[in-house]
Amino acid sequence: MVAEMVEKLTIEARVCLACGVVRETAVTRGMSVQSSEGELVGELAAVLLDGRSHQPTHLVLCCQLPDYRLVPLEKIGGVYGRTIQLNLTREQISHLPQHQPKL
Repeated sequence: MVAEMVEKLTIEARVCLACGVVRETAVTRGMSVQSSEGELVGELAAVLLDGRSHQPTHLVLCCQLPDYRLVPLEKIGGVYGRTIQLNLTREQISHLPQHQPKL
């Protein structure tokens, strides 16, 4: 029997960043998201939580409706004000898995 992944979404969370020094920062729905090239690639739609541990696992990036991409937290380069900088190019972001909400 395969264990089903339980997931939950939230509009804000505190996430740990490992950019030199591990630190925790808040992210909220509507924040701008930039590629590693500095291009605006979308906005934060939600934070995906593990349904059992309630720990954040991914950002849900809204590139263009209805295109939602799952960004692993380790791909966050930094958070600067209301902007999340990713360690991914626009091309790499386009290959991230799409988020398919479980109904």
